[in-house]
Order: sequence, then C-alpha cells, then structure tokens
Amino acid sequence: MLHFIRKLFLRGTSLKARAYKGIYLPFVRSNEGLSNDENYVNSALEQVRSLSSYCDLTSHTRVLDFGCGQGRFANGLILHESKIEHYCGIDTDKTSIEWCKRWVNKYNEKFYFIHVPAYNERYNRSAEKNTLLPIEANSFDVAFLNSVFSHMLTSDITFYLSQLFEALRVDGILYFTAFIEKDVPDMEENPIDYLDKVSSGSLHRVRYEEGFFMGMIEKVGFKLIDFKHQGIGRTQQSVVVVKKIN
Repeated sequence: MLHFIRKLFLRGTSLKARAYKGIYLPFVRSNEGLSNDENYVNSALEQVRSLSSYCDLTSHTRVLDFGCGQGRFANGLILHESKIEHYCGIDTDKTSIEWCKRWVNKYNEKFYFIHVPAYNERYNRSAEKNTLLPIEANSFDVAFLNSVFSHMLTSDITFYLSQLFEALRVDGILYFTAFIEKDVPDMEENPIDYLDKVSSGSLHRVRYEEGFFMGMIEKVGFKLIDFKHQGIGRTQQSVVVVKKIN
C-alpha cells in the first residue's frame, strides 16, 4: 500500500509545472545538470540558435523532435519565437508526453506530442524493439535529437536513422548529438573513466568511433553537413548535422 501511495505521489509530482517567462517548465527534470530554470531554458535556446544556422525556421517549417522528453526544445522554440508551421514531439516515456500535452500543447496548438512505446534498455524495457514511428513519409523539414543516440546501441541507431530518413523531405536536416570520438572502439557502452565521469545503469553513455558512426550515416543516405566534436559543453556530446539528399 505504501509503495502504491509513493508511486502516485511521484507521478503527481512529475506532472507538475511552474511558470517561467510566459511558458511552463517541469517541476521535476529528467535532463542531467539542468535543475536551474535559467540554465534549462538557455540550453534549449542555444540549440535552437544552432539549428537555425543550418536551416530556416519559418511558417513553412515542420519540425520533428525525436526523444522530446519534457519539451525542453519545444519551449526553446516558443521562447525563440520561431514561427514554424508544425512541431511533433515523440518520446518513449509516457509521463513526459503527458506533461507536454498538459503544459505545452494545451497552450500552443502548433505543438503536438506522441507517445511511442519503443524499447530501450535504459528508459523502457517493457516495449517491443524496432517500433515504427507513427508519422508520414516525407513530412518534416527538420528532425532534432538531443541525447538520444547517446543511449542507443548500433542496431537501434541504424533502425531509427532509416526511420528519420523516411520522415524527412528531400533536403531535410537531421540535427543530433552523440558521444563520438576518434581512435576508440566502434561502439562501447559506458566506457570506464570516459570524460572523467562515472556512468550509472544501462546505456548511460554509449560512445562511438567517428569513422564508424559516419559510415552508418552515409549508408542510410544522409550527407554530412557539419560535425562539432564535443559541441555541447554541458554533456560533452558532439553535434552532427546531416542532410537528406534524395
């Protein structure tokens, strides 16, 4: 009984929000090192500005946020006043999607959120593997993934790269972050002493060798536009920008 009550309490807390500069922010954060509201918002704005240097965010732009979590990037788009046509956020965590529907979509009709119960050893062990994304082909101009591939093994990344390729229109941009280094094993889960940090639990930090990762991208059909090694200072993940060319 006490376990059930505690579970209800934690769920209720995870769905709470507080107002901040005209938007709502999650009371309990899933993002590492972003408990401070200003840092949380600025991290999103920095990525919106970075993304906008590779593509236009206009009233004709359709954005897919794969692994949207609690809507951090969505709130960044709102504060940046990006006049996009449509935003779709997808995540495997049902509670995060419920929070986004309650505190983002409710006040911003262009923002839509979908729960996809995809398998992940770290975030969702009860689902089936290789879950198809419930979106139309050639329907997005931009796909954004923050710290998603950093928690995936090779087979899952290959699968979702193909899914994202199908979802994007020709010349569409895929912008994502991942742990990528030179002269390391092709793929390594939770490498010891990597970045002088201790990994905790399955898939906390999945590191890839640069040439190996770029090979996966090219095999799907993407063209590399830019690579910024450890471009995200907070997490030391690299930023990769690719384009769908056919």
